[in-house]
Amino acid sequence: MELSFRTRVVMNIKKEIPLLEVVDLKKYFLPTKNILEMQVASVRAVDGISFTISKGETLGLVGESGCGKSTVAKTLLRLIEPTSGQVSFFGTNLFDLKNITMRNIRKEMQIIFQDPYSSVNPARSIGNILQEPFEIHNCRDKKENAEKALQLLERVGLTSEHFKKYPHELSGGQLQRVGIARAIALNPKFVVADEPVAALDVSIQAQIINLLLDLKEELDISYLFISHDMAVVEYFCDRVAVMYLGKIVEIASSEQIYKSPKHPYTLALLNAIPKLDSGKIKQRIPIKGDISSPASLQTGCAFQSRCPIKEKRCEEEIPNLQESAPNHHVACFFKQ
Repeated sequence: MELSFRTRVVMNIKKEIPLLEVVDLKKYFLPTKNILEMQVASVRAVDGISFTISKGETLGLVGESGCGKSTVAKTLLRLIEPTSGQVSFFGTNLFDLKNITMRNIRKEMQIIFQDPYSSVNPARSIGNILQEPFEIHNCRDKKENAEKALQLLERVGLTSEHFKKYPHELSGGQLQRVGIARAIALNPKFVVADEPVAALDVSIQAQIINLLLDLKEELDISYLFISHDMAVVEYFCDRVAVMYLGKIVEIASSEQIYKSPKHPYTLALLNAIPKLDSGKIKQRIPIKGDISSPASLQTGCAFQSRCPIKEKRCEEEIPNLQESAPNHHVACFFKQ
């Protein structure tokens, strides 16, 4: 008799298999022809990244806009299909699964989107939005589903008064709580939080982050936390992976990244965090230039056009991600 996925998850936890293992993941958007019928290069949004997430761990994925963070999130969950690579969830390769099997596993893997307004159906009430996960996964008892939806509202700090309201009647912070409630409705083991506080006021951001931390402890959730806010990542994440132009250039514990960054790009991101000194905000000089297009054909290190320490070798060779200190990996010739 074939074991259920949840039974296999429990067995693999006991074997200490990583919750999520990503191996050489690539997502290229294929070339198209422009209006002049000229061939355009592929966009290498994710260009061969590898990492693991353990049960109960939060991994932060950071980098500038356009570096491929959200594409990683969507590819992991097969919201878009990969070009190549492997993603294993408790030892099961997700890319080998048929749609019906993948649908069952989606109960264990959920996502919180950046924009709470665009991630919900404006024509449905909050109560209907929160009952939808149960309906999709064959829970047909309407009364029971409504009770579960009310419990979810309370769990994320809302009340029964919000049950019959519509998205436009809620603030951004309240609607993001609805998005979080929807994500945890089926008690997932893994949640991708794709910049969940970026669209919110600073005062609300702290409330949402603390809610996510409480849910992590309460439900034993593992997170992939995507952000460009290094200060938030330091507070929230156990480990941090720094991404630049489709590649991971450094990955280590949060403490190692913030106390002893190795890659010049990581250092630049940390230097961009505003510093408070005698009541005045100071900010160090950031790196110059903009992130290159992922469609541009480059040789050597992807960061070399902006790097303050580059040498001739950086223009000709691509550095591999290698261990420079215990559990601290970096892709830089001069930091390994």
